[in-house]
Amino acid sequence: MTQSSINKLAIVGLAVLATSCSSTSHKSDEGGALNYVKQQGKTIPLPVGPFEQPRAFSTSRLLPASILSGTNYTVDSRFYNDGFLNIYTINSSYGKIKAVSTATLYKRIHEMNVINEITKMSKVKEFVGGVGEKGKDVVKGAVNVVLHPIDSITGTVSGVGKIFGRVAENVGEQARSDQESRFKSIVGYSKTKRDYANQLKVDVYSRNTILQDQLDSITSSGYAGNMLTALAISSFTGPILTATGTSNLLNKVVKDMAPQDLRIMNRGKLEKMGVLESTADAFIKNSSYTPREQTVLINALFEMRNTRGRDEFIKFATRADHYDVTYFRQLQAEMYADHNRNVAPIKQFINLGQFTAAVTGNNVINVCFPMDYLLWTDDMAKVATSLTNHINGLRGVTKKRMYITGTLSQLAHDKLTTLGWEITDKTSALR
Repeated sequence: MTQSSINKLAIVGLAVLATSCSSTSHKSDEGGALNYVKQQGKTIPLPVGPFEQPRAFSTSRLLPASILSGTNYTVDSRFYNDGFLNIYTINSSYGKIKAVSTATLYKRIHEMNVINEITKMSKVKEFVGGVGEKGKDVVKGAVNVVLHPIDSITGTVSGVGKIFGRVAENVGEQARSDQESRFKSIVGYSKTKRDYANQLKVDVYSRNTILQDQLDSITSSGYAGNMLTALAISSFTGPILTATGTSNLLNKVVKDMAPQDLRIMNRGKLEKMGVLESTADAFIKNSSYTPREQTVLINALFEMRNTRGRDEFIKFATRADHYDVTYFRQLQAEMYADHNRNVAPIKQFINLGQFTAAVTGNNVINVCFPMDYLLWTDDMAKVATSLTNHINGLRGVTKKRMYITGTLSQLAHDKLTTLGWEITDKTSALR
């Protein structure tokens, strides 16, 4: 049997997994989760003083019971909100893992379930000596990739929270941008790994190092001709990754193209959007982004063909220096593309100090924030005041609107409304 035939057989086995997962969507649960956190927020006493503080919430009140625990993980009974995003702790067989945002939590839970099924294969007799031996190294090295648990509310701030607070940040974890360097010498290996990740519905560029090691293991096994892994893993049933608006066509592009080819494609799209070469170069070279994040972000802007100032958004996105922020910028771009497609065409992107906003018909200013739960913190008050002052200084503005994927506290809603903002929350299912 040729190597090509072996790889195709492996993909067929993984396709069974994709089929078995297709009816396991938690979309309805996710939509209701937004109501849980808003309802719980109503039971919290009004803050002492003019601002709200980051606080803890009950995880069971927000998340569906079906995802609170799995064979190799449990989600901590409390999560913290830093005023913008929810920050969770996953207690796993490999240690404690921090997940910043509900979107990331869903991704990590799915990854933990996939890791569990891959690990099961290491116990099968025919599998021992291949991936089974590699799996031992994963456990030994886990302490080096796991994030420390959350110790206090005051010490819990996401990268997004820090940019809103205008706090300089040292990046503690950079994206392993290509995720393929360890096996560059093996022709076809990287493509096989991307195929496997696609069938398992995980991001091949995930920052979850445990998942990366397991993907390398299953790829090595499949590439060497051991089909047991790919075929047996079809028994897996777990939560589907929630939709981010990314099309199936774009997912196929990310799967089929190597990182260097994605960069070439992305540069071409930036050039067609009128982005200066120096700006495009700075964005493409920003290693805080994964190739997938950059591709999704650029594609979202590229489809907005009649929108001016897309280069301003790219300049804005280039400043991201933390993996929390890069994902945040990707989702922002998708929100604006969705707005342009389904709500109202965006005429232009403009700078508003530290932020970028979209202008629609009749000079309405729109700001999109992919946040879990917005509190009226001191930082948010400063941001809202700054945005308001910038907008009020512009001529001809008729309205200012803020879109939030999650929801916000009553105090935040009241304060923003007083400043003249129209608020639309729950603009999508949890991402």
